[in-house]
Amino acid sequence: MEERVPLPAEESLAEAAPRRPWSGLLRSVVLPLGILAVILGGLWYWQWRGDSSASDDYGVVELPAALNATGREPAVEVGRAAPDFILERPQGGTLRLSDLQGRPVLLNFWASWCAPCRQEMPELVAAYERYSASGLEIVAVNLQESDKTALDFAAEFGITFPIVVDVDGELSGVWRLGGPIEGIPTSYFIDASGVIQALRYGPLTGEMLDERVALIAPEEAG
Repeated sequence: MEERVPLPAEESLAEAAPRRPWSGLLRSVVLPLGILAVILGGLWYWQWRGDSSASDDYGVVELPAALNATGREPAVEVGRAAPDFILERPQGGTLRLSDLQGRPVLLNFWASWCAPCRQEMPELVAAYERYSASGLEIVAVNLQESDKTALDFAAEFGITFPIVVDVDGELSGVWRLGGPIEGIPTSYFIDASGVIQALRYGPLTGEMLDERVALIAPEEAG
C-alpha cells in the first residue's frame, strides 16, 4: 500500500491548530474541583432540608395513636378526638395540646383586634380562677399576631393561663373556626381523654362557661 503524502493545505492546517495547553489543567484540576463543589452543595442542601423540616413541626401534628381515645381520625366534632398541634408560646417555649391529656381543656381562639374576644376575656379569666385549682386548663390561641401584641393583651386582662401564637394561621382551617360564620372567638371544650365534648362560636358568658365546663369536668363545675 502506498504511503499517503499529506497535501500542502493539510500541512498548513495542522500547523495552525492550537495545542490547547490548558486542556490538561482542566482535566486534572478544574474538573475535580467542580465535582467537589457539587458534592458539598448537595450535602449542604440535605442538611438545610433537615433543619427546615424540624421547623415544620410547629402547627398541626399527628395525634399519637395511644392518645386517641376514640380510635377514629381526629376531627373538630363533638365525640371525636381533638386534632393535635404544637405552637410556640410568646414568652418562650412550646405547648403541645396532647400533652395536656389527663386534664379538661378549654381551647379558645382569639385576636387582640376582635371586639367579641375582648368582651369574653374577663369571663375566661374568672372561669380560670374558679376551676384551675380543680384541674381545668385554658389554652388561648392567638391568631397571627406578634408575641408582643399577645403579651400586652395578656397583661391588659390579667391572663395567667397559657397563651400560644398561631403565626401562620394554620389551625384556622383545621379547627374550622367560627363554623358557618367563620369568625372568632371560637372555643372548644375537651375532656381529660382529649375528646371534644362541646364548642361555641362567638363570645362566652359566665353561665355558658359553667354549663360547658360541667360537660368536661362535672365534678369541678357548679
